[in-house]
Amino acid sequence: MRGPLGQDRNNDKKRQETSEETTVGVTRRSAVAAMAAATVLSPRVVLGQSWPERPITLVVPFAPGGGTDVLARILAPALSESIGGTVVIETVSGAAGNMGSARTARAAPDGYTLLLHNVGFAINAALYRNLPFDSETDLVPIAFVSDSPLVILGRKTIPATTLPELITWMKTSPMPAKLAHAGVGSASHFGIVPLARAAGRGDMIPYRGGGPAVQDVIAGHADLTASPLQAAVGPAQEGLAKAFAVTSAERAAMLPSVASLGEVLGPKALTNFWSVLMTRAGTPAAVTDKVRVALEAALVQPALLAAFDKAGVTVAAKQYRDEAGARALLRKEIAHWAEIVRDNGIEAP
Repeated sequence: MRGPLGQDRNNDKKRQETSEETTVGVTRRSAVAAMAAATVLSPRVVLGQSWPERPITLVVPFAPGGGTDVLARILAPALSESIGGTVVIETVSGAAGNMGSARTARAAPDGYTLLLHNVGFAINAALYRNLPFDSETDLVPIAFVSDSPLVILGRKTIPATTLPELITWMKTSPMPAKLAHAGVGSASHFGIVPLARAAGRGDMIPYRGGGPAVQDVIAGHADLTASPLQAAVGPAQEGLAKAFAVTSAERAAMLPSVASLGEVLGPKALTNFWSVLMTRAGTPAAVTDKVRVALEAALVQPALLAAFDKAGVTVAAKQYRDEAGARALLRKEIAHWAEIVRDNGIEAP
């Protein structure tokens, strides 16, 4: 979102017997070549075999309570079990997720610092021109993890029930609606923009993450936000806030009575909230391969799948959970969001 590492032992034995029949000069040259190869390859092989030898940091670039944080707290225990080590969550929020990305880009390329990001990574790459890291060369995707829609979540006292009623209220209310989001360039920012455009007004209010934005909607300090389903379904089902729409093409099974944003505003209003596991570029392939294998094992654990189902999250498609597929999809997403940024005239602060 390879070939085997080992070789056939019978073939190794045959090659050894053939080598013993060669001349002394050839045998010596072979030995020298083998020693040179071992000198070059052994650090990478040893690192892959011994890793992890200490706790692994999973950077979450958004404040606690948001969709990515919820996902990380589901994933970390499962990944710890499958990887054979301890995965510790580190929250590094701010600048629409860019601070967490920069933290990971500065880490040593040894696999001990992983980054769980979302669609905002692709948006930021298209939106910001002076990032403190290079989105294409400093960080690499290991695998895509999950998919879920955003939910247009509003304070429970808004005098509207359906999406058309909400848009009418936004157009006619005495004051523009307060639209909370997780920062310019975040998924929640782009999730709420189509609603503001449909109403022709709305005050955009950036937060350090989706969690605080949701909390202010619940408290009545903000009117609306676009929140990942896994963070919005609880407040919506408990009556703490109103769910007006989901940003997927189809209605969400967790909120079947809530309309798709596309039903009223068309397909261009849709936003897919995916998540991707990344690390510092230059991390040995033996380590990233080990992380990918561990992630695959984690994503079939019954406890994780039950938690995903409860949160309305689906596992990313298989073709995006290998190295080539993940890199290709990330490039495609960056290009997609670059077009949206350009067409909507959105600029970084």
